[in-house]
Amino acid sequence: MEHFLSTVERPVFASVRRVHVTDPFFAPYLEKIRSVTAPDVLRKFLADGAVENYERVARGERGGHAGPPWYHGLIGEVIRGVSDLLAAKPDPELETQINGIIEAIRRAQGEDGWLHPYVTLERPRQLWGLNGGNARWQHETYDAGCLIEAGVHHYRATGKTSLLACSVKCANYLTEHIGLPPKWNIVCEHSLAESALISLEALFEEEPELAEKLGARRGEYIRLARFFIDNKGNHENRHQFPAFLREYAQDHRPGREQREAVGHAVRATLFYTGMAEAAAATEDAGLETAARAIWKDISETKLHINGSVGAFRDDERFGAQYELPNDAYLETCAGVGLLFFAAAMFRLTEEASVWETAESTIVNLLPAAVGEDGTHYTYENPLESRGNRERWSWHGCPCCPPMLLKAAGELPSYVFARRRGEIWMNLFIDAETEWDGAKIRLEPADGGKRLTAEVSEEATVRIRIPSWARGFTLSVPYTREKGYAAVRIPAGITEILIKYKADPVKIEAHPWAEADRGRIAVKCGPVLYCAEKAVEKWEELDPVLADSVPVLNPDGTITVKTADGESLTLIEYRRWNNNGPLPMRVWFRQEGCGPDPCDLAGWEGKLYREWTSAGKK
Repeated sequence: MEHFLSTVERPVFASVRRVHVTDPFFAPYLEKIRSVTAPDVLRKFLADGAVENYERVARGERGGHAGPPWYHGLIGEVIRGVSDLLAAKPDPELETQINGIIEAIRRAQGEDGWLHPYVTLERPRQLWGLNGGNARWQHETYDAGCLIEAGVHHYRATGKTSLLACSVKCANYLTEHIGLPPKWNIVCEHSLAESALISLEALFEEEPELAEKLGARRGEYIRLARFFIDNKGNHENRHQFPAFLREYAQDHRPGREQREAVGHAVRATLFYTGMAEAAAATEDAGLETAARAIWKDISETKLHINGSVGAFRDDERFGAQYELPNDAYLETCAGVGLLFFAAAMFRLTEEASVWETAESTIVNLLPAAVGEDGTHYTYENPLESRGNRERWSWHGCPCCPPMLLKAAGELPSYVFARRRGEIWMNLFIDAETEWDGAKIRLEPADGGKRLTAEVSEEATVRIRIPSWARGFTLSVPYTREKGYAAVRIPAGITEILIKYKADPVKIEAHPWAEADRGRIAVKCGPVLYCAEKAVEKWEELDPVLADSVPVLNPDGTITVKTADGESLTLIEYRRWNNNGPLPMRVWFRQEGCGPDPCDLAGWEGKLYREWTSAGKK
């Protein structure tokens, strides 16, 4: 078999079809997403006319496009997310709806493989933003990428090629027209196509007969993905307008020369995801160096404590290093993009540290992004609100719900990863899975968790050692490898007790994070807490906290003492904004907390750490 990707074996996440989540928080959360949120999102897109756009194209009409140009992309994202959710738990009604949308897509797609309802209906002479159009607004490559990745996920979930055939036709169109001269010089105005093309190439690397059946151009998809990455910053003879997307779309220099997270945070995190995936797929050391530098820049200087990124509303962009305002924009989509970047970085580096960042996104941001009713959403996820934030039922740009579906659909796969003779446990989410003759189960146990592994031959199990786990020990000997506790287990059944404490602690930010200097936040394990209540004056929600230990209450709230002898009750951040637009705060003034910006002792590689009155962990 001819190989177009590296033959180096990397960790593979467990298939969502084979992971059963039993966690007391995440099992009901994922069921809510599957049974309530997914149908709600589909219903609202249908009511908006998003699917009718395909029917108009199929009928040869002009005009009448419903919604913004990226509705085609959002529909693809919904299909991807719902496909993964259905793989975990079938739902005939949802599947019927998805099949109907796929048929509408098939009818609308042109003979040449191209499909973009907005351009076809509204701007048929302005493809790629030319002739008076605007690629930054039109989202051609983004929409194409969403269609491609949706086809891959739908096939992996169902075994059906109905949408995958459309994906291949679209990808073939891109590879035919975009590339080095005399092809068109085009880069992604909104990244996603890079990782979508790599996922398509990976599928056909596994199933070459399927590639032949569908007329795939094996090898061309990874070539185009690399072109999209390396051609950033090359504006000569650009076949799109505007020709200079600059830092906004990470178009200021080639991907392998970039070292800092800049621009539109959603476009950025998805671009960096594709970069990390390309580095892993092709053993490209230059791309790996760039991906590692950008990951470090985000995780050590630009990550908000709730696991999200993108500090500023204007251009939905990253700020400078340590510029972390608490009224930040922090779009849900950007947090999801960061999660995908983390997953790609794990496969590239095999380092546990990426999950320290991703875990905060998973545990705090994803649940906060949708209301407890499952049908109201947030675009922004700030760390303080003066009572002017309220969840919306729907939005003129409803990009966050589809991204949430994608994250929730894929989440179960991240708990475990594998490679021949090796198993990784990445997240402390109770779940069980089975693959290649191995069975793995993570469940609660006194003082922590119990990991039960049944393997047919000797293997190495790697259990992540979280930074928040006090007194971490295993019931068996282990060695430390890249942030994991590595245990060699024999064939048969092995039980490993994982003991640790997850007590409420106060957290301080790096002294250069001016917005939080002299303040603390409160976490219990990876779970972030906040104060949310009605007050007459905003200042009432900003007391000075006493130098005392937070107390976890039986109802899951935390009590902290204030310097004036009062008590303040905190709730989980992921549960805020479910009782109307109440004032909310995460960071509090702390008695005795006043870090010196010139004293960086103990801060190497850290953006947040546990605070004590001595300022040391």
